[in-house]
Amino acid sequence: MSVLKHKRSGHADAGFTLVEILVALLILGIMSALGYGTYRAARISAERTELSMQRSREIEFGMRIMVQDFAETVPRPVREILGSNRKPSMLGTGGVGTLSATTSSSSGPSAGMSFSSQSFVGQSFNSGSNLNGGTSSSAAPIVELTRAGWSNTAGQQRSTLQRVSYGLVDDVLKRSYQVNLDTVQGNKPVVQDLFTGVKAIQLRYLDNNQTWQAQWPPAAMAQPDSLWNRPVAVELIIEFKDWGRIRRVIEIAG
Repeated sequence: MSVLKHKRSGHADAGFTLVEILVALLILGIMSALGYGTYRAARISAERTELSMQRSREIEFGMRIMVQDFAETVPRPVREILGSNRKPSMLGTGGVGTLSATTSSSSGPSAGMSFSSQSFVGQSFNSGSNLNGGTSSSAAPIVELTRAGWSNTAGQQRSTLQRVSYGLVDDVLKRSYQVNLDTVQGNKPVVQDLFTGVKAIQLRYLDNNQTWQAQWPPAAMAQPDSLWNRPVAVELIIEFKDWGRIRRVIEIAG
C-alpha cells in the first residue's frame, strides 16, 4: 500500500512535458500576434480619423473666413502706394489652376477649364511678394477686396474696414491684410496660411444684370463705376488635392 502511494505521488510531481510547454508557447504567440495586429489596426484607424478631422476643421475654418470676407465687402476703393490712382473696392480674377473634369450642368463651371491670375489695365497686382515673404514675385493675388466688420476689441486707432487679398503660392492659399486701409510705404502686411493642398480655384462674379462675369470689375464697366460697384454675388470653387471640390455662392450684403 505504501509502495502504491509512493508511485502515485511520484507521477503527480512529474509536471508538464516539453511538448506541452511548446504547444502552450505556440498558442500564446499566436494570440499575442493577433492581439497586436488588432491593436495596430485600431491605432492606425484612430490616427487617420484624427488627421481627417483636423483637415476638416482646417477647411471649415478657412471657408468661414472667405465667406465672411466676401459677404461683408463694402464700396470703398483704396489708394495706390504711389500716385493718385485707386484700386476698386473689389478687384478679382477668374482664379488660378485647373479644375478636374466633372459632369456638371451647363450653368456650372466648365469641366477641365484652366484659370490663371490676371492683372488689369492700370490696376496691377503688386502684393505678390507680400504673400510669400518676398521669395517669389509670380504669386499675384487672385482677388482683393475691402471688407467691413473688422473687430477692434483692443481699441486700437484704426478703421474697422480691412483690405484683404488672397493668393496661391505653390499649393497653399494665403490670406493677406494690412493694418492701414490705404497702402503706404513700409507697411508690412500680415499673412496667414488658410488652406494647404489646393489644386485650383475658380471665381465668378454676378453683376446687377444677373450675368456671370469672369473678372471684376468687368472690362465693359466704366472707370468711375468700376471703383465703387460690387458684384451681387460671388461663386467660389476650391478644389483640393485630397478633399475634392467645394463650391460656395456668396451673396454680398447691400
